[in-house]
Amino acid sequence: MFSSKVKDRLFSTFLLLSLFPILFICFLFYKEAKEAIFEQYKSNSESQLKMADARLSLFLRTVQDEVNHLAEHPLLRADERNLEVLRPLFSQKQYQDMVGNIHLIRSDRSIASLYPEKGWTGGEDSISFTRESFEQSSNNIWALSRTDAEGNPRSIYIAQRVRDNDDKPISLLLVEIRLDSLSKWIRTSYSKEQDNLMVINQTGKIFLQTRGNQIGKQIQEIENWDIVRSIVSSQSTTSVFTYRLEGKTYYAVYYVSPFSGSGYLEWIGADEINKRLERLQLILFITICLVVGFSAYVAHRFSRWIGQPIYRLVSATDSLLRGDFSIRVPIEGMDEIKLLEKKFNRMAGQMQTLIEREREYMQESLDQIVRSFYLAVEMKDPYTAGHTERVTAYALILYDYLDEKTRDQFSRDDLRYASLMHDIGKVAIPDQVLLKAGKLTNEEYEKMKQHSSIGANIVEQIASLAHVSPGVRHHHERWDGKGYPDQLKGEEISLFGRIIAVADTFDAMTTTRSYRKALTFDQAYEEIVKCAGTQFDPKIVNVFQQAYQERHLKEKAQSIPRAIALEKAPEQTKQAR
Repeated sequence: MFSSKVKDRLFSTFLLLSLFPILFICFLFYKEAKEAIFEQYKSNSESQLKMADARLSLFLRTVQDEVNHLAEHPLLRADERNLEVLRPLFSQKQYQDMVGNIHLIRSDRSIASLYPEKGWTGGEDSISFTRESFEQSSNNIWALSRTDAEGNPRSIYIAQRVRDNDDKPISLLLVEIRLDSLSKWIRTSYSKEQDNLMVINQTGKIFLQTRGNQIGKQIQEIENWDIVRSIVSSQSTTSVFTYRLEGKTYYAVYYVSPFSGSGYLEWIGADEINKRLERLQLILFITICLVVGFSAYVAHRFSRWIGQPIYRLVSATDSLLRGDFSIRVPIEGMDEIKLLEKKFNRMAGQMQTLIEREREYMQESLDQIVRSFYLAVEMKDPYTAGHTERVTAYALILYDYLDEKTRDQFSRDDLRYASLMHDIGKVAIPDQVLLKAGKLTNEEYEKMKQHSSIGANIVEQIASLAHVSPGVRHHHERWDGKGYPDQLKGEEISLFGRIIAVADTFDAMTTTRSYRKALTFDQAYEEIVKCAGTQFDPKIVNVFQQAYQERHLKEKAQSIPRAIALEKAPEQTKQAR
């Protein structure tokens, strides 16, 4: 008889042989999915840091421009001494939450301030400043920190000299920036999970921090941050590292701004990353349990399939010894292996489903970043509310009507992202221009035209979206070369820009504005067809005609609630703001 020990050994051998490759494949899939999660965290963090850098640089340049403009005011150039006359002038400032007091230090050491403040009463010889560096390529930002005993490490001052009519310096204008409030403002662009941000200038001083109370300190003063200090000292362009603090593990991304040389450090607790792995670990655990159970069943059947032929062979040998030469043994195949292969493929399918889910999560994260961009514009400009999504809907309809060869040049998602972000540059346009009720002056219109290039520069900072920036930059270019910002002509204009230009203009003409009433859809359609070959690409206009005549585009437009004025508006083909 075939012994029980031999059967058990065969069962154990086949079980181990089946488990080892399956568990190894599971480990590889888990490792790949885990790396995808960390790569997505790194990519998101770099995008967040670049956006924070762009936002901070834009804020400092805007405040510096305002200070420069204020220093040219006739009252300051005339050395006005009446504080009651100067106070209304000092009160006219943007970014109320971030800007604190305003001081005017005259050559005779007297000081005029927006409101009284200790240490700024005038005549002090102990007031001293040091310059903060925020730009490598130019000296446009003149930022000072007060270094005497009365100085506040949580404030910096944007400065400009005031000169009299003979161009001689007579005073120094200082506008206080509250770093605590500036940190909170920068933090608004972050998600709840990723809002630990620290900005460190080239001297090692902590300039901003979204959490904690270490603003104004030197990085060398912070205990238990040895690895952080070493990363900051190395001045690497981008570094990803882990460190432990107070018994907890943190993941961090360090990014050096190419504009200011300042370092941007973002960190997140390991628990936050582990939460994203919990679902992956659960699915993997269930899969392994199913695989182990199935492998035990297969190994048992396989050991029996091998053992029975051997037992029959031994029995046949015994029969031969007894003289029965007529005994025969059947020949068995290996069909059972196919069942194992099917089960393995099923397991691989489950792991593939898991990877696809993680990719969908990454896609959703990118969609959230894009949505936060255009929602920021909608909150600033009431006209833009709804405009972005309507333009995107029209552009995607035009994409669906393109021929297959043209559609192969870029994906539908690429056009969607470009359309959703085509007006993001309006966040940098002053409110008095963007929200003006009537028609813009020539000077205001020139400022408004800058939104396309500003928006493209912002999008280019996001690595995963940089390839769609031409659509943002070119959506106001004209086929005849009379558009902006680059006066491109014909097919020099990106296909993104040519499609968005038609969709943007159609929505602009069918939307009521403060300075003109909306056209009907049919009137707007006729105007766009009329401008083929001058303002618009004739091929795109042909696609627009087909989509409109087949009512797909018109029905989409009619499904969006809005008030439509029937009167014909003047200058209706002029490009929209």
